[in-house]
Amino acid sequence: MSFFKKALGAVGIGAAKVDTLLDHHQVAPGEEISGTVKINGGKVAQEINKIDLKVMCTYTVERENSEGESETVTKQHTLAKFRINERFTIEPGDEKHIPFAFDLDLETPITVGESQTWIATNLDIDMALDKSDRDYIRVVPTDLQQAVIDSMEELGFKLYESDCEGIEEASFSRLPFVQELEFKTIAGEFHGRLDEVEIVFFNRGSQLEVIFEIDRKARGLRGFFAEALDLDESKARLVIDEDNLEDLEDLIYDLLEDNC
Repeated sequence: MSFFKKALGAVGIGAAKVDTLLDHHQVAPGEEISGTVKINGGKVAQEINKIDLKVMCTYTVERENSEGESETVTKQHTLAKFRINERFTIEPGDEKHIPFAFDLDLETPITVGESQTWIATNLDIDMALDKSDRDYIRVVPTDLQQAVIDSMEELGFKLYESDCEGIEEASFSRLPFVQELEFKTIAGEFHGRLDEVEIVFFNRGSQLEVIFEIDRKARGLRGFFAEALDLDESKARLVIDEDNLEDLEDLIYDLLEDNC
């Protein structure tokens, strides 16, 4: 092997390539995601020290820039990390397949609005530039999350926006953000009485904790001042499991009615 080829491989020219092939691109929090990491040898033999798989997502934070103005910044967060500690040599022209499987973290945000989640694969190559790959996945709601969304729609609400917003460190979440699902009233008994309802999910194993932030419709002068002072908003909490599914719509109706 010539020194010239080694040098090119070290800077990524003619080096090994990595491609992660997922068995499926749609998965719910807590479900298994599986696939195969495919490595193709380049023009020179290279030592692969390890392979890292990361579940990544994006969220936004509000901050003040140097001019004192508010701006929105998008950040990335590693939800989980898995390492394949299989050291091997990939020869020129060789192809190696390494299967993997793991459960998606229960706190993975669902894919709604601007939310993005992906699997990042990184090859740690000895004395060379590391190679990487990115594969986006669609995170669908769990059965309990979907039941809440369906109940809101039955009550005349429509999911119109979702954001993963940065938060200060809090005991109720190990993540630096929460995902807010924003619903607008378009029909039903709450149309004209509520502006919007924001929902945050916290998966607790077999239970789902749901935080509601309810924005009441401003009515009259008193309502105008309440809205201006954010006094028209209230928060409520609901914890559900599979036993609540039949009565879920009624439970949410009563909760919203109590906060109108």
